[in-house]
Amino acid sequence: MHMSEHLAGVTLLAVGNSTSDFLGQMQSTHIDQVFTYMMANAILVTLISGGLVCYLWPTQLPKYETVRTLLFFMLGAVSVEYMYTTDSSISVIECSLIIFLYVVYLIIEIIEGYIEKVADRGIVILESRMQYSHAPRSTRSTSIRRSSTSFSSKEKERNTINTQATRMVDYRVANPKNELLLEGFVETIQPIEEEYWRNSGYAVRVALLILAPLVFFCKLLMPIVNLESRRHGWSKLLNCIQIVITPLFVTGLFFFVVSMRFSLVMCFQLLITVPVAVAVFKNSRTDLPPPYHFGFVILSYVGSILLLYICTNEMNEILNVVGLVFGLSAEFIASTISCWGSSMCTIVINCVLAQHGYGAMAIAASYAGPYFSFIMAMGFVPAYRHILGTYDGSANGFYLVAYVFLIISLSSSLIWSLLFNFYGRRSVGIYNFIIYMLYIIYCALCEMELIHSYALDSEIKIV
Repeated sequence: MHMSEHLAGVTLLAVGNSTSDFLGQMQSTHIDQVFTYMMANAILVTLISGGLVCYLWPTQLPKYETVRTLLFFMLGAVSVEYMYTTDSSISVIECSLIIFLYVVYLIIEIIEGYIEKVADRGIVILESRMQYSHAPRSTRSTSIRRSSTSFSSKEKERNTINTQATRMVDYRVANPKNELLLEGFVETIQPIEEEYWRNSGYAVRVALLILAPLVFFCKLLMPIVNLESRRHGWSKLLNCIQIVITPLFVTGLFFFVVSMRFSLVMCFQLLITVPVAVAVFKNSRTDLPPPYHFGFVILSYVGSILLLYICTNEMNEILNVVGLVFGLSAEFIASTISCWGSSMCTIVINCVLAQHGYGAMAIAASYAGPYFSFIMAMGFVPAYRHILGTYDGSANGFYLVAYVFLIISLSSSLIWSLLFNFYGRRSVGIYNFIIYMLYIIYCALCEMELIHSYALDSEIKIV
């Protein structure tokens, strides 16, 4: 899609990482716990995920885009807190305004990304013409190109990959349409790569064996579309099977108990997906991905979101049980423990991306992901509860603590960005860790009632 790292981080990666967090809060009836949980989740991701990326892989951030994301996040947090505090509830109209705020931010990001893309293309054409005419480069064009945030050196290196060559690397006209059909299926579905296994030590091999069932399950359900790999990740037999089983997996999550209702839905799905899979199998080749191969991204996206949703829910339940065993309050669990279960996948994904050279994308997702989930949760959950008539707006003593520390984390990120010229150095990571430790200590002291939280005391009138 030729998107910049920042634009990809605030759109595709942010939505993919945070959709499961937002969907997990739709069943909650206590709006105060949703408010507390989403702000605690934002504190964790912005400080820990962003801190790990800065500490392990220091990276240069885009200037204007980073400032805009932080300011929009602060505006959203302040607006939601004001609406919730003044009326002790969030009306449907206010929910619409909250969602509209994110829509405006998303439109601005997309329009600016498109403008930068067109401007960079014009600069490239201008520089190529000047080089062709043996004229000296204009200092203006050079400065504009250096200040542009759409194409970094790593992005230009990635753009040199010939995607058409990787698509047709195995294509031969004389080959049969189903050549090496089973061999390609086995090669794609195997959970452990032979070369990686051969070059790994004993500890890594044990980890690979432990993770092999999970990797096999993911490869079986989620199609791979990678323009940099051979045939763009196309496996004819496996992808045709996924056309059938992935939609079944999606609908099966909505019916935890096998019933006649699920059987009817399954039958209707099979009537649609089986003919589609047969048509794809009949009209495709094993050595060349079809033109519609990019459409498998939809199946992969839906499968990934649902897997993250299942994992985060299970981890949340485990951590909630642990908190209840130790006699902790539900508000303290929502502000500290629960967010670790839902954010662990996000932190791992951002760190893996930074390890592969996408540091700016990981940092952008560390801020835009919590912003998306926070705005969507505080926009849709109260409106959904108003429609059902089950709105509960009682306040607790931890949501103001989370709100104050969220503003501290965002404002401190804005300050160090300006001071360090938007370069995420290792000291920034250490600073983020210290801020989060202070937040945990403050919440723990409030739970033990050793210090007072930011919540107002309830007045008891004696008659």
